[in-house]
Amino acid sequence: MTKKIASSLLILLLLIPLSGCWDYRGLDELTIVTGVAIDKKPEEDIYQLTYEIVDLIEPIKEKGPNRKLIESEGKTIFEAVRNAKRRVSNKLYFGHSELIIICEEIARNEDLNVVLDFFIRDSECRETINVVVSQEKTARDIIASEGIGHTVISNEILEILEDDKKITSSILSVELYRLFNIMGAEGKELALPAFHIVQNDGKPTAETNGTAVFKDNKLVGFLSPEESKYFLFIVNEIEGGIFTVASSGQRPDISFEIYNNDTNLSFEYKDEKLKIKIKTTTVVFLGEFMRQFAPLDEKELNALEETAEKELEDKIRNVVKKLQTEFGSDIFGFGNMIYKKDFRLWRQLKDNWDEHFKSLDLEVEADIRIMNTATIK
Repeated sequence: MTKKIASSLLILLLLIPLSGCWDYRGLDELTIVTGVAIDKKPEEDIYQLTYEIVDLIEPIKEKGPNRKLIESEGKTIFEAVRNAKRRVSNKLYFGHSELIIICEEIARNEDLNVVLDFFIRDSECRETINVVVSQEKTARDIIASEGIGHTVISNEILEILEDDKKITSSILSVELYRLFNIMGAEGKELALPAFHIVQNDGKPTAETNGTAVFKDNKLVGFLSPEESKYFLFIVNEIEGGIFTVASSGQRPDISFEIYNNDTNLSFEYKDEKLKIKIKTTTVVFLGEFMRQFAPLDEKELNALEETAEKELEDKIRNVVKKLQTEFGSDIFGFGNMIYKKDFRLWRQLKDNWDEHFKSLDLEVEADIRIMNTATIK
């Protein structure tokens, strides 16, 4: 009898989770946010948020989903989000959000860890949402621009972020959870993708424009798209893209398509002097040679490889030097590498890491191998 009662209770307990979703809401009860731009009124010290939402009323068969923009204000981010309810019948739903855009003013003057606190705490927001910095006057300018391949600009920017390091290698996409991991890491500073507005066919659209460099969670400057490529080489995030080289003179006349790359970082500390060693091994295809159209022999190929190696080494040195002298920001994670590999040495260096980073020596070695010349015989 006891067994029958216990079995019946167990069956009843198992039925409880099968009763359906306790917090179920239909699509007609949701205002789905795909992206949010964060600006601020400095004179009033209040945040201005602009949300891109998917319009579920109009049909989407012919031209895809439509979008609308909603704006709200508040003394905090959370208050601004709730205040949007004053303008829409349904609460904002962030479960499908893909993008957060921070205006340059907030990025320069406020701790990003504080500004984005709501999004990491909120149960609806995905930890994989991407974060970018606007180089326009406001973040709203970016989210209000028109997409080329998508009607929803947040979807367009997301695809650009996901594909860039395989195609052009000019930015490093950073998801929300990675952003907080970097800000909490020893010996590493934050770097985020930067976007600006360009005219395309007479219409404003968003375009990547290099890397936003942070120091102590605040924006201190930008790397150009070209400089960002060599930043990606250093942090081993290159998966493709084009590497141009000048075979003679100043103007690049060779285009190498990057097939794969592997970067190895190491360090040496001797006589109280720190040296960082960067070793890159890159396999490329010769995609364009604007000087001659003829099969290249082994001697010529070796000469091209040596020229490309020297070019890559110089570019990497220049990027590191710029971060040392202009920004003083270790976005490469050199300090984090020491922290992980030699904690005793890191404890010795970390209190004055800024000075050590600015004065460290650099040894760069590039190994480039041309695997295919695509020559028509």
